[in-house]
Amino acid sequence: MTDRIKEKWEMISKYMNEFEIIYHQIANYYNLSDSGFWILYALCENEDGCTQKELYEDWCFNKQTINSSVKDLKNKGYICLEYLDDNKKFKKIKLTEKGKEITKDTIEKVMEAEKNSFANVDEKEMDIVMEFFRKQVISFKNEVNKEIYKENIEE
Repeated sequence: MTDRIKEKWEMISKYMNEFEIIYHQIANYYNLSDSGFWILYALCENEDGCTQKELYEDWCFNKQTINSSVKDLKNKGYICLEYLDDNKKFKKIKLTEKGKEITKDTIEKVMEAEKNSFANVDEKEMDIVMEFFRKQVISFKNEVNKEIYKENIEE
């Protein structure tokens, strides 16, 4: 990797980290854990609710984090758990009326800020960024498989 590419990748990483910091600060401002914030966010995106399994698969949180956050949000009265009709093993997480009220004053404001911030970016710029990350994810995954997982197999 050339020094110039390394510097640019470091800047991209810093910008991505800034997003993480902003969302962390927002969660703290609303007295939510990071995972609690993202659970409420996911439920705002999916009004039909979702399972804990879907949350940890889609949002890359571990099971224990999701379990404890779900328990916390349930204790606060923001969410409820309902058995799935076709499978009593899994429960669907849904917002309660209190949860809908709290997300209106929190998560929906964040979503509106996100939407407004994208008004400053044109579609071509977004396409370039998406293509960059698509290529980078594929390339990085290949390198990890080649360099890291290979070591574990050979040992």
